[in-house]
Amino acid sequence: MGTNMGTKETKSQLLGNIYDTFVKRMFGRILVFIDFLLHYADKRFVDEIDIDKIAPAPTHYMGGEGDERIADLIFQCPLKDGNGSLMAVIVFEHQSTSLKKIPLKLHKIISAFWTAEAKEGKNLSTPYFIVLRTGKKPYRGQYPKMSDLLPKGRDGKPLGHVPEIWYDVFDLPAWNFGELMGGPILRAALGILKKMIEEAGEDFPEALRPLLELSDKDQKVEVTQEILDFVDKALRVRHRRLDKAGVSEVLKTVFEDQKMIKSIFDEEFDAGVAVGEARGKAIGEVRGEAKMLLKILRARFHQVPKNVEKLVQSMTDAVALDSWAQHAATCQSMAEFTKAIR
Repeated sequence: MGTNMGTKETKSQLLGNIYDTFVKRMFGRILVFIDFLLHYADKRFVDEIDIDKIAPAPTHYMGGEGDERIADLIFQCPLKDGNGSLMAVIVFEHQSTSLKKIPLKLHKIISAFWTAEAKEGKNLSTPYFIVLRTGKKPYRGQYPKMSDLLPKGRDGKPLGHVPEIWYDVFDLPAWNFGELMGGPILRAALGILKKMIEEAGEDFPEALRPLLELSDKDQKVEVTQEILDFVDKALRVRHRRLDKAGVSEVLKTVFEDQKMIKSIFDEEFDAGVAVGEARGKAIGEVRGEAKMLLKILRARFHQVPKNVEKLVQSMTDAVALDSWAQHAATCQSMAEFTKAIR
């Protein structure tokens, strides 16, 4: 989800894109997502799932028009009793003054999953939706429902039987910064989001302090780089600059090795130093997976249509490619494979 500062997007849209990308990168880590579930999700949900078997949901479940997969995070959570799965979905709503669009969006997401699962002969998954809302004030009142969008009878009640999907809402600004729960990466991510939403650019370094608890130096550098990349971009949209001196002072307590700080702050701040290398490596791995997938398809079906070859080569989602590889191994024809990945 790249952000092009040269487009005519509004400041709110630009910030939304930057926040969306940050949420996906941080919560896309399985352990961070599990950490969030254990500390913030409905306990009844957590008690039913096998934590050790949680995995990213197959992205093809969203269908060819599943725009939600860009910003939202979807994980498959097998039940402890082995009789199915729950589908945990984090939906990120930036600067929402209302949640009125949420019910329809959630119906669209789960309908895509159910359609794909039914075609594959699988048991339908139960959805569990978590809305991360970043409005500056906590949401008040009842959460919107599908029936709010539909015609009512003369008695004011919804006509017909309306299926409702329940969801939890977490208002970041409403959280007490000192009471954030979970491991260091989760607390740092939530803390940074909260500070930036509140436009507290001057004191955001406070949110970096949980990183002190990380023992893996490489992981500490990577996460710090991700956070500073996010903060720098968010501040630039607001026509502000990152206070390198202030951040460096905080980083001295996070990193014992001053060379690490220098690698983060070169002559000019460049968030791509450490992260860029990691992304380059990841892109290389994805391209390798795409080549391997094409080899499998050619071995099984001899010829691969140009449009399918182009689609595979352009795919940058490693999870999607893994899912497509499974289809390549099980589909009985190229037509069946093409239909499955669309």
